[in-house]
Amino acid sequence: MSLTLKSKRVLKIIAATAAVLMLTVSSVILGFSVVWNQYDFKILDLFYRQAVKHGHGPKQSPLVALVTISDKTYDYFGNSTLDRRFMAEVNEGLSRLDVAGCAYDLIFARSADADADLRLAESIEKLGSVCLPVGLTYAETPSPFRWERRRSFEEFRSRSLKKPMEQGRSRPYYATKALMQSDRFSEVARSSGHISGFSDPDGVNRHAIMLIKVDEDYFPTLSLALFLNYVKVPFEKVVVEWGRRIIIPAGGEGDLEQSVVIPIDERGRAFIPFPQSWENSFVKMESEDLLKYLESENLRGNLIEMFEGKLVLIGDISTGISDLGQIPLAGHEPLVLVHASLLNGMLTNTFYDQWTSRQVLALVWPACLLLGLAACPRSSWTLYGSGMAVLAGIVGLTWLEFIHFHLVPIVTVGGSILIFFFGLLAAVELAVGKERSFIRNAFSRYIPDKVVDTLISNPHMLRLGGEERIMTVLFCDLAGFTTISENLPPARLVHLLNRYLTEMTAIILTNGGIVDKFEGDAVMAEFGAPLPMPDHAERAVRAGLEMQKRLRELRPIWRSENLPELQCRVGINTGPMIIGNMGSDQVFDYTVVGDAVNLASRLEGANKKYNTRLMISEYTQQALPPGIFRTRVLDVIKVKGKSKPVKVFEVYGETCFPLTPEDEMYYVTYQKAMELYFARHFDSAGEKFQAALSTRPDDPASGEMLNRIRNLQGRDLPPEWDGSVSLVDK
Repeated sequence: MSLTLKSKRVLKIIAATAAVLMLTVSSVILGFSVVWNQYDFKILDLFYRQAVKHGHGPKQSPLVALVTISDKTYDYFGNSTLDRRFMAEVNEGLSRLDVAGCAYDLIFARSADADADLRLAESIEKLGSVCLPVGLTYAETPSPFRWERRRSFEEFRSRSLKKPMEQGRSRPYYATKALMQSDRFSEVARSSGHISGFSDPDGVNRHAIMLIKVDEDYFPTLSLALFLNYVKVPFEKVVVEWGRRIIIPAGGEGDLEQSVVIPIDERGRAFIPFPQSWENSFVKMESEDLLKYLESENLRGNLIEMFEGKLVLIGDISTGISDLGQIPLAGHEPLVLVHASLLNGMLTNTFYDQWTSRQVLALVWPACLLLGLAACPRSSWTLYGSGMAVLAGIVGLTWLEFIHFHLVPIVTVGGSILIFFFGLLAAVELAVGKERSFIRNAFSRYIPDKVVDTLISNPHMLRLGGEERIMTVLFCDLAGFTTISENLPPARLVHLLNRYLTEMTAIILTNGGIVDKFEGDAVMAEFGAPLPMPDHAERAVRAGLEMQKRLRELRPIWRSENLPELQCRVGINTGPMIIGNMGSDQVFDYTVVGDAVNLASRLEGANKKYNTRLMISEYTQQALPPGIFRTRVLDVIKVKGKSKPVKVFEVYGETCFPLTPEDEMYYVTYQKAMELYFARHFDSAGEKFQAALSTRPDDPASGEMLNRIRNLQGRDLPPEWDGSVSLVDK
């Protein structure tokens, strides 16, 4: 099935508009921070929830466990503040359960009861692999860190700050001050990591800062520090490719069998791979229950199964704490889940990577190209359908990418394509509107409104530049116009001529023709353009007859107004001709050219010789349906400039209208005379022409044929004689 395209002019506008829009969209994507705006993430939150709901989220590692401090915990030890002796018991219990590592999401910033602090410090030291956090205040631009004269700050400087292996251009966050653990606890902790919160502009916790710069060194987040301890990889061995990824390398002295890759942006932020909301995530136990179960010999085995060899995160989830926040999967969740999810991502090597601007363009460009091509077919539904398909495809691609842990900025991509789509649509509608206006202005005055409407709906049917087609052309000219123009004042002449041309034009348009041009009193019209029509010859002949009829009706009116009684001659021919816009680039006409056109013009003039009003060629005669029109053979002529003879006919009415007995006798007699003439029975033909002349004494056709017979009688005619006569005049 072929696809009809819009006009070349509209296609050029589509190409130019598409190029400008693609350049504009590309410049905005690359030059402005539009990729990964809050709306991208808000829509992706919906995908996130569905992915987790249907089992396509990150898998949960069995190595992550949570010990919580809740309202029940405070009720258990009967105090509104956290009892450090109680926390020491929790540490001792975890030590008995042989956990692989432990991290607190709590900061013991000040000294409390000396005995309680001592016991907690001893329990931390006994547990061994404990990671205690530091709270950092940070800035987006390079800023100095405020150091304090405390042992915890010295421990922080000497043990926790390191330099990973950096690559690429960095834009890290800069620590300005810190909330440290009490000195006693800092000394006994195995390692440390920051728990500095970060939320997106809409308040949702989607990203975590994996490392923060402190003067010239870096400090990892709590979960990263705990994981590095677990796999025995020094922070100095970590590779940070800013704007791409963090690589925790396998091999060497560490326990990693496969390198862990954490995608990050240029600021060191990673998208948090939440495997579930709080209620459904990880193994959890309240701290007081942990102690109760340890005291029960029947339940202690379950505890060993839950915690042995696990990495445990301890966090306070009690009412009134500030460590609650919204995450993509739910609202007001304990943010210890952030650290647990990051740790889970490292254990399962499962993180989401975000599409870059270049990846966005790699999707937007082909989509825009597809829409540009879809705008080329004539039907606008192709563009609309393609637009809907592209948007649906983007949604489908976003889902497929998401469940494979690749994040597509759907709003940026979809918005860019929508901008392109509506910009292209506006340009197409404007161009098509101008084209429709051009068609209406160009054709409405000389072709029927119905045809104009069809052309507007189907502009492809108007092939500009020339097309060969079988058509019928009509020429009409006033008899004796030169004399008329000499005898009438210019104003009355113009008024009369306009009335005449208006009437003739209306008849042409009513019969489906188009007015090609007016040349003084002459009218040139075509039938079969701009829209093809199978009955163009019949329409042209009927128009010619109606023109004669209308003039007969108008002559009494003009006579009463003391105006000349106009009479016109019509010549019609059917044949191949070239139709299209012809002329210069600045000025052109929609017209026809060719020998068939010239012959019609000659036939109009030949009417004068035979005193006829409507002459058609044998080609038009052959194209007419039989039995509709009354025609008679007039002659076989060779028009000026042509050697091939053409049989010409007069159309003198329609068969549905009866003739007078005199006219019937005349045409029958004349037709019989022409048959005898072509059969070279000149004597018999002469008698018939004489009989016809007696019926209609003012008939030049019969007189012309009698004169021709007199010249032929007694002459030896060659075998190729065809009875034709050459016309000298045009």
